[in-house]
Amino acid sequence: MNFGFLTECYVKEGKSHAQAFADTFEQVDQAEALGMDSVWMVEQHFRPWASILPSPMLMASAIAMRTQRMRIGLAVQVLPLSNPLRSAEEACMMDQISQGRFDYGVGRSGITKFYNGYNVPYDESRARFDESLDIIMTAFNNETFSYEGQFYSFQDVTVAPAPVQQPHPPVWVATAAPESFPALGKRGFPILLWFQGNWFEEPLKEYRKAWKEAGHPGEPQALLRIPAYVGETPERAREEPKESTLHDFRRLVREYGEAGDEQRAARATYDLEHYDEVLKTRLAYGSHEEMTEQLQEFRERMGVTGFLFDLNFGGQLPQELVLNSMRLLSEKVMPVFK
Repeated sequence: MNFGFLTECYVKEGKSHAQAFADTFEQVDQAEALGMDSVWMVEQHFRPWASILPSPMLMASAIAMRTQRMRIGLAVQVLPLSNPLRSAEEACMMDQISQGRFDYGVGRSGITKFYNGYNVPYDESRARFDESLDIIMTAFNNETFSYEGQFYSFQDVTVAPAPVQQPHPPVWVATAAPESFPALGKRGFPILLWFQGNWFEEPLKEYRKAWKEAGHPGEPQALLRIPAYVGETPERAREEPKESTLHDFRRLVREYGEAGDEQRAARATYDLEHYDEVLKTRLAYGSHEEMTEQLQEFRERMGVTGFLFDLNFGGQLPQELVLNSMRLLSEKVMPVFK
């Protein structure tokens, strides 16, 4: 069972960007010291009030230099916004820098603000993602290749350096579309999921079925990203992260409203007004006993093989509470699953 720590390099209100990086590095250092398995970074653009992580690959490189054991992953790089040939080169280089500890998570993101900022039509995002992923996998598996596609064309190119992990670093694909699960299983990609309720229980069964029918070795891997907080008591576990969580919902109401996305704005407004309901359905907040029980239930019912814990959902928790939650998770919960 993979216990991963996820960060977006959150910016606390009234704090500097320098403090956001300092806090993130301190969290990474503690995660390594406490024996967590991995650290994952989220790509974000044009949202300085929330996150300052436009290049998770750069952040991964910095983290590789201050850690020795943890695996380092992207969750995710937004492929339609980057040149896929350069992405393949940087992934191979990152695998060398980390000495084979790199996990390459990719996706297309549902945040149209990213695409608008880069002047990339969002309605092209799926086609751009599919083409970019094909190019990257081809670059990983061939010494010299050419490619002619809808968005990119390359002639006689060779990606270097060679990665440490062969034939390439693990490529994880984020998905939120039920119809994509069988196709990803057939191609043998491990998957990243952002917990939004229990809708993906059946798609996960289809994913595992397609994986096995395609004859891929080993067991299919699925990591679940979820907001999490372990408190000293059940009451503290619910109340201490409440304001930070509501801060995130308020931010989403504003963002979706500005973008004219009435459906998502309405959903965020509902979440803002029904914290107790969201606690039961989409958050993992509790004492270490409650957390252990909930994660066991996820594993048994959904078959997930690990978790990416967002321990500061909303980004406004005091640093000492984030570090204490991580300590409780590592010392009280992780041993049950190891």
